[in-house]
Amino acid sequence: MTEIAAKVVSKEALARGVVRMRIAPYQPTDILPAFEAGAHIDIRLPNGLTRSYSLTNVAEATSGNPAAYEIAVGRDANSRGGSQTVHDAVHVGSRLAISAPRNHFKLNPQHQRVLLIAGGIGVTPIYAMAQDLHARGVPFELVYCARSAARMAYLEELRALCGDKLVTHADDEVGAVFDVTSLLSEQRWDGVYVCGPAPLLDQVTATTVGWADGTVVMERFSAPESVAAPGEAFTLALAQSGLETTVSPDESVLDAIERLGVAHPFSCREGICGTCESRVLSGEIDHRCAVLSQAEKDSQTVMMPCVSRCMGEKLTLDL
Repeated sequence: MTEIAAKVVSKEALARGVVRMRIAPYQPTDILPAFEAGAHIDIRLPNGLTRSYSLTNVAEATSGNPAAYEIAVGRDANSRGGSQTVHDAVHVGSRLAISAPRNHFKLNPQHQRVLLIAGGIGVTPIYAMAQDLHARGVPFELVYCARSAARMAYLEELRALCGDKLVTHADDEVGAVFDVTSLLSEQRWDGVYVCGPAPLLDQVTATTVGWADGTVVMERFSAPESVAAPGEAFTLALAQSGLETTVSPDESVLDAIERLGVAHPFSCREGICGTCESRVLSGEIDHRCAVLSQAEKDSQTVMMPCVSRCMGEKLTLDL
């Protein structure tokens, strides 16, 4: 990724197990790029890992370049080193390398009746969307689910922003998870945006089968369980580097790129963050990511090499 030198200027507890951080340019004269609701940045952490985090302070970016980026990070008991590092090893004054904002979870401006659904720390992009919809006067409702109310980040901010348009559900208070099936039994919205853990997204997916393409837009924490076969071997060509190699059935395109000695950005390696997005010059793509829209997949011009493959004999990337 093209890195921006930055530093942490504030860090505070936001909810149980959740911290809020503001990240500003390391050089006060530098300017941060603006962003839209749903955008995220990649952060290279002190332990060498790169992780993606949604930007929450979209209201500060609507009038120009923000002075800082704000993120909220929940401590994940099953962390592979990202959230624990943010909680335990990143402090006010810590220097970080960050990317410019990218957005694969955009609001469709044609949606005029919107439902937002957040599960746990999935509230971060949803909170930004609520700010945007409120500012534009677009009618929306927001459902916020979590294991307990104490774990709900931005709860007071959402109450002030949404008023009676906000519905909260704490599993420990009700004794059950939120009934998404009943909520979506009727299609009362032309746009539904969901971010949260896999069980929530899977339930939304199952309930909205048959809804028009583009009506339901999701951002995932983890990749959906794959039922796709490994695939066949194919030739990978990197146009800019002038290199070629064979990608074996059990090797990812990203692995092959790295094996050739070409540095390429990545984060999740699961097809959910979009960090490794690559431009395709030729080849038929077997898309296996959870990032690109159907229209983007149909264009056959970009791919996520961490999970997607080639269905033909040769794939050429603009690398």
